[in-house]
Amino acid sequence: MSILNSFLTKTASVKKICISFIASHFVLLLMMVYTFPVINNQIGTKAFDLQPFGYSVSEAASIVNNLNDQTTSLYLFPQLTLLDLLYPCLLALFLSSLLFRLIKITRAKSKIASIFLIIPFLTMMFDYSENICIILMITKSIPVSETIVILSSIFSVLKGILTSISWIAILVYGIKWFKLKILERNKKRALTKPKLH
Repeated sequence: MSILNSFLTKTASVKKICISFIASHFVLLLMMVYTFPVINNQIGTKAFDLQPFGYSVSEAASIVNNLNDQTTSLYLFPQLTLLDLLYPCLLALFLSSLLFRLIKITRAKSKIASIFLIIPFLTMMFDYSENICIILMITKSIPVSETIVILSSIFSVLKGILTSISWIAILVYGIKWFKLKILERNKKRALTKPKLH
């Protein structure tokens, strides 16, 4: 944790948080307007990455079978091996840095608060794990079996759950920070208010 705290101390300035937010959401925008529309149009449904509740063996097989060589190449690069390599990393950096800053300014000291800082990076690892499964399926390196589909679906679901937990934590600590700011402002007003004689 000390290594992570030391790293986040360097990335949790307002400027760096804004940069990581813009960078991560720029990559997300590229995926949503460039790669995913082409992939979704070809397969006739949402790509693996856009199914947060997972997918069945028949759904996975249908996606793989509906991919032509051109769309498979697009899915592999730039989608999976560039854009979806950058996005999880940048998003994890943004979420963890923002959480670190909020935890510090709200003076929250607990083991749960420390765990929240790790969650975005766990999400990143699950995202990468799902990507590996998808690559194996769409390149037909392994058969689309129940094992690989369940594994990939689990990674997808965990990715979605942990991302939601991170955003909820940001909301909770954000509200806590807002309340502290109001209390501090009220104290200052009380101190500067002239006394009646």
